[in-house]
Amino acid sequence: MNRREALKAGGAVVGAALFASSGVLAACGKEERAERGDRAASSPGVLSADDQALMEEIADTLLPDTPSSPGAKAAGAGASIQLLLTDCYDAAAQQRVVRGLTAFRETCRARHVARFASLPRADREQLLRDVDAEAKKAGGTHWFPAVREVAERAYWTSETGMTKALRWVRTPGHFTGCMPLAKGQPAWG
Repeated sequence: MNRREALKAGGAVVGAALFASSGVLAACGKEERAERGDRAASSPGVLSADDQALMEEIADTLLPDTPSSPGAKAAGAGASIQLLLTDCYDAAAQQRVVRGLTAFRETCRARHVARFASLPRADREQLLRDVDAEAKKAGGTHWFPAVREVAERAYWTSETGMTKALRWVRTPGHFTGCMPLAKGQPAWG
């Protein structure tokens, strides 16, 4: 094989790899899922729009507005939750969360509440405490620990969480291992 043939073969391999990663093949798979009626084919992520709104309300209840920092809803955590859950969690965890949100809606209906967001803050907090206690009894198979984890990750990695809730410095300079905190000062991000 001479140099020209090697370059042609290498170019063909690189071209095939670029074609496969361009989304054309993923689009074909999406059409097949749509024909079968899979939920993910019609939605940009794992969560439906209603599920994403409910997740944002849960996140905002877990991480509310405070006098010194905005909460999860103000940080736009819903879109980040959708992205993290879709791209970073395995299918089993994704389905556990989706089924858990459905069960959570049923729990709200059993308490004669049309929507979780319509409850007063104290009632929302109590409902989440009850679900958390249930999750601790169930162990690793419950949906709520994954919801809490993805909500916290979405908030603390957001610009709002990083710059308003934490004390973030873009270029901190040299490393100082032991830094005293003033009373009421947020942690360093």
